[in-house]
Amino acid sequence: MKFNVPHIRIPFLICVFIMGLNLQAQDKADRKYLLGNWNGTRDSLESNGLYINPRLTVFNQNFVAGTGDKKSVFNGKAQIDLKFNAKSLGLSRWTLVTKAEYNFGNTLFGTGQVLIPKNTAITFPGYEDGERFDISSVYLVYSWKPGNQILAGKINMIDLASGTTYSGGAGLDAFWSLGFAAPVSGITPPYIFGTIANISGEKLKWTFMVYDPVSVVGVSGLDNPFNEGVVLSVSPGWKVKIGNSEGNHALGLAYSSQDGDNLYSLGDINPPTGIPVTDKKNRYYASYSFNHPLQMLDENKSWGIFGQVALSDGNPNPVDFSLLLGLGGNSFISNRSQDTWGLAFYDYSLSGIIDDRAEAVGIPLRNEIGIETFYQYWATPWFSIGADVQIIKPIIEDSDTAVFLGLRSSVKF
Repeated sequence: MKFNVPHIRIPFLICVFIMGLNLQAQDKADRKYLLGNWNGTRDSLESNGLYINPRLTVFNQNFVAGTGDKKSVFNGKAQIDLKFNAKSLGLSRWTLVTKAEYNFGNTLFGTGQVLIPKNTAITFPGYEDGERFDISSVYLVYSWKPGNQILAGKINMIDLASGTTYSGGAGLDAFWSLGFAAPVSGITPPYIFGTIANISGEKLKWTFMVYDPVSVVGVSGLDNPFNEGVVLSVSPGWKVKIGNSEGNHALGLAYSSQDGDNLYSLGDINPPTGIPVTDKKNRYYASYSFNHPLQMLDENKSWGIFGQVALSDGNPNPVDFSLLLGLGGNSFISNRSQDTWGLAFYDYSLSGIIDDRAEAVGIPLRNEIGIETFYQYWATPWFSIGADVQIIKPIIEDSDTAVFLGLRSSVKF
């Protein structure tokens, strides 16, 4: 395999890293944010139920081996998360959640003939002019006891998946690839308009979802909601104890009434052929996922194993099978438990119908198989820098193995 390393924006990132080391030495108070509590303003707002969290994350990603021209891109995401708990109005069970995000810079979308997006954070809400900005979440949460709540509105599913133990992170804190950060299902868009209910019982935690099958990336979701059908989903989760450690397991079942002729409106992937595949109604999806700690570093930090296997009808769902397996979590290096790391493998298979249609137009396909590893160094609780490597056998059969090298830095304000 021949590597062609393009010009990488090293000077900027070296400066960022040196700044982080200096800040680590200077920041004796271990404050959570670069700007602290805004001279008391942040504490005052939070005491009244308003939480504001701005963040900036920048990336340098480089295509160094594979089919096509080698290149380097610089991009980033600026975001602000707001939560307002209405306790000051006597409605402490109600919380409004909203998020604004803006992507900037160029991308490697489609580079190396790879199907699964290689940078989750930049893929959504978009990377073309007019698509870069979105209010990606506007929803209400009603909670009545720990583990029991209902969400309703426009919901950023990438953010919800960010809480997944060992594999989450929304592309900002852990794995970059969408294949791990928010596994592609072919039935759940990245941003949805609908309702989610989490109900915790004595042994099982249930998640019920009802949502519009059409992606609401870049739109409110209020224009003709459910015009193309509805998705119903149920997921029971349970804990399994092995020795002194306890892991999580879950089943996921989903049904969509969306017609197959809108196969490409889901928004998470774009199969490498624009041919309408089928007009078959309804689609199904099932998954099993798990995570389990292998080493507890303290009460709240660990690293462990995670995985997921998923199946669908394959007609009209564009993804008929997927598998992922990996290790990750907090660093086991002495005195670095605040850092995160990961090493994982994925295998995605497109529908046999897509394979046949692609073959007919001279684009033979195969399963896409990828490996990713990363390490994120947290110099302070609010500043991090890390590196990432992705090695992928692309979906198109005659493509060469693609290799991507990346650097990432993030600041919480």
